[in-house]
Amino acid sequence: MIKKIVEICICMLLITTTVLPLACAVYEDSTNGANSSVILDDDRFPMFQNNVRLEPTSDFIIDVIEQVNETMYLGYLENITAFGPRVTGTPACAAAGTYIYNEFQSMDLEVRYHNWSYGGYQDRNIEATKPGTNETSDAIFIIFGHHDTVANCPGADDDGSGVATVLSAANILNQYAFDHTVRFVTFSGEEQWMLGSHEYAREAWENGDNIVAVLNVDMIGFAITSTHGNNIKVYKNVASKWVSDFTINVSEVYNDYIRLNVIPLGESPSDQYYFWEYGYDGIFYHEYEFNDYYHTPQDTIQNMNITYATKCSKLIIATLALLAQLSSTAPDAPTISGVINGIAGIEYDFTVVTIDPDGDEVYYYVDWNDGTSTGWIGSYASGEEVIVNHAWYNPGTYEIRAKAKDIYGVNSDWSEPHTITIVEGPILEIGAITGGLFKVSTEIKNTGTVDAAGVQWSIKLEGGAFIGKETEGGPLTIPASGSETVISKLILGFGPTVITATAEIPENSDIREQDGFVFLFLIKINPGGGL
Repeated sequence: MIKKIVEICICMLLITTTVLPLACAVYEDSTNGANSSVILDDDRFPMFQNNVRLEPTSDFIIDVIEQVNETMYLGYLENITAFGPRVTGTPACAAAGTYIYNEFQSMDLEVRYHNWSYGGYQDRNIEATKPGTNETSDAIFIIFGHHDTVANCPGADDDGSGVATVLSAANILNQYAFDHTVRFVTFSGEEQWMLGSHEYAREAWENGDNIVAVLNVDMIGFAITSTHGNNIKVYKNVASKWVSDFTINVSEVYNDYIRLNVIPLGESPSDQYYFWEYGYDGIFYHEYEFNDYYHTPQDTIQNMNITYATKCSKLIIATLALLAQLSSTAPDAPTISGVINGIAGIEYDFTVVTIDPDGDEVYYYVDWNDGTSTGWIGSYASGEEVIVNHAWYNPGTYEIRAKAKDIYGVNSDWSEPHTITIVEGPILEIGAITGGLFKVSTEIKNTGTVDAAGVQWSIKLEGGAFIGKETEGGPLTIPASGSETVISKLILGFGPTVITATAEIPENSDIREQDGFVFLFLIKINPGGGL
């Protein structure tokens, strides 16, 4: 750590005495000779600067986070460290750059070598671009790390860890379309005081590139304790506070999937430094505990915490995906069809359907207007008619609404309401069971406000009866406030019995039991035995 501080102090002294005067000369105001810093227009992307609070979790972002895994990450890290020390300008550094170029190319990204010469060094950066689909946007977001190292150091953490994140981000995000352009970049010359990134940022500024934010990933793989493994530092300048706030919000909203606390700090030099100097916003992700093996031959994968590095990558890649904004058209507002009149307690089917302009599968959410809903159900093919059902238990008029979302979590508008009127249904009650010669009978009443259609009934004797143990009948129609007397078959037997009478319709049912005695052809009922 002391060594790192000493190196930084020496470099800061050098930059103060040599580089900064040159930079000031470049930006000298020709009208009055005063030095002026380069600041991009404040309104170039105000939606992020002024409103960084995220919406509730997106299925798309959850899917992105869950695709970031240790197997993918470790594979890239092993490949980049296999080149050994990658000092700027050496064949090993060039070979590492070629490997990164080929990986990007295999993902069908637009790839180029960005050759640079600066500060007595020559080398190349590697850039892959995924163009945005929104023709009205010229916004660019960049994620980067550096593939060079110091001599005699395999550079697993510094900065193979960042390169593995950049490659993972390209691998995962390349399968989606985004409104804004995303660049995946690895720099050389970082260990000589950010030479490659200096030239890249300078050329971007000269070209008028509207780089809205950069995400620098430099050393995110060292963690020994749980405290180390649950925190990450994010360095920023004053203008970039909104980017820091944004990634903090991402960590909070998606805490269940990332489990990482962001510690925002002030400025610290790394490859984002010259982007700040040229007026671009950006942040620098760095491990919570500085690596004990920094710039030594022991900066190896074995001395890294891959689980921690993967967690950090999840946060960084989710932040990038949210900034770039998924390019997905919302599904059309669904349509709902079904009955418009019903009876309390009866379950009715409804059909809901929508079209997704992108052909994506969709989920549905149906609000029944009685305090309940289906929750999100699906997924279903675009245009597929989906049957949902529901029963209301209180009379009234209900407006059913539905909305849809695609597999990336982009929501449709609510549907037009489908109105259904629910009335109180028929209510069946079974009166006292009466006995007599050869038969028993009972009265089925409908105390409801609508007719009871399709009434099925039965009379059963448990014990005592030899003949006529069970009688079934129906369907009957019993008018509202009306009744119907039902009679059993002929009964013969001897002994105590339990008579059960039932009546049922889809809306409701009733049952009654009474004790009795069968004496040959006479059935005597206990009046007090009703249930």
